Amino acid sequence: MSTSPHTFRIAPPRLVVKQDRGLKLPLYLATTLFYLLLIPEQANVNLGGLLFSPYRLFLIPTFLYLFQRALQGGLRFVWLDLLVALACAWIWLASYMSSDSLVAAIVQGGAHTMDIALPYFVARFAIRSPQDLRVLLVLIAPGVAVMGAVVMLESILGRHLIQPFLASITGNPSRLGLEARFGLTRGAASFPHPILAGICLASFLTLYLMSGIRGWPKLIGAAGAVASFFTLSSAALLGLVVGGFLLAYDWLVQRVSNLSWRLMIFGMTVLYMVVELTSTSGFFNLLVRYASLNTASAYNRVLIWDFGTQSVARHPLFGIGYADWERPDWMQWSTSFSVDHFWLLLAMRFGLPTSLLLIFATAGAVILVSLRSMDRHPVDARLLRGVAISLAVFALGAVSVALWLNALVWFFMLLGIAVSLGSNRVMSRSYKQFASYSRNVPG
Repeated sequence: MSTSPHTFRIAPPRLVVKQDRGLKLPLYLATTLFYLLLIPEQANVNLGGLLFSPYRLFLIPTFLYLFQRALQGGLRFVWLDLLVALACAWIWLASYMSSDSLVAAIVQGGAHTMDIALPYFVARFAIRSPQDLRVLLVLIAPGVAVMGAVVMLESILGRHLIQPFLASITGNPSRLGLEARFGLTRGAASFPHPILAGICLASFLTLYLMSGIRGWPKLIGAAGAVASFFTLSSAALLGLVVGGFLLAYDWLVQRVSNLSWRLMIFGMTVLYMVVELTSTSGFFNLLVRYASLNTASAYNRVLIWDFGTQSVARHPLFGIGYADWERPDWMQWSTSFSVDHFWLLLAMRFGLPTSLLLIFATAGAVILVSLRSMDRHPVDARLLRGVAISLAVFALGAVSVALWLNALVWFFMLLGIAVSLGSNRVMSRSYKQFASYSRNVPG
């Protein structure tokens, strides 16, 4: 069949990292920070009674550089930045109110500022466009793949590899214990706990599969995300299942005219309201009960929610700091009752304002980056939706895990990425090239 010279499809420009030849220093800083997150806690050093991890030592001079850039107008601040800054400021205030000494308050406030605000603003400075994020994903793909491979090997071999080896060198003991599920050992790689390894690695699934990147970075990045399965944690499986479902739904939306994301959001809202109104246990309890791989841990999380919310009700403004939370004696005798709920833990330690500010910042970022995807070139729009899905699923998974150290830092880097892309009103270079090319083609 013959084809008219004026009836052909225009292929969008190939989106490769080489389009941006001048990598900016903040992008290198974000890449370095990510790789420092992969160093286990056995490499932490004690300076004057304060414990510093390699990434914290890196963030201190990085903050001074970014602060100078900010004074020179290097970042356009938005209202979501204010929410994150206010949350950290409230942590300082709450730490002062709940601590026995000023030194303890400074240590708590400083540690959380380094783990929350500084990584967030590193990502804000580094990622200014979808192409910046693609560059970052290519640069960190080997790290994601190696962590995924180590998690899988640990699970199959039945022993941890990285942390015991580093502990033998530094003398700092490994706190990881061997835990088996379904005949496999829970892999952790360089993370303090398998569930942290799982929730972090799973967050890369939609980032890589919806990025527009081609070739080996996409393949090994996605493989590292899928390997989170071998942590055998409910948070990882939730991330993979929900992320995969939303990825498939996005694929259908592009091909079925009657489907839309508005329809999905409406359906999920109706489902939530029906469960809350008809169930005696509520949506959260049902989610924890049926999404957990271990019946005992699911029961523990329900109890943690019940007694943890009572603690928040008694200390709503400033929390209890790091004091032991009130619960029945039989719960205190158990070593398994850590507060496995990040948003609840924030409220218990530093008051309800801290938790609500960061929840609003996260929800606002997901909404903002989703709306911004509506006026972008389809390839960039797909990447922005991938960021929104990754952040939303990560935040949802945090209801079953307490985030700390490297997992906490990566979450707020991801939040900073979403805010940057959601607040960027300038079209990406790839979209401009495509639009200009399309206008000059006849027919």
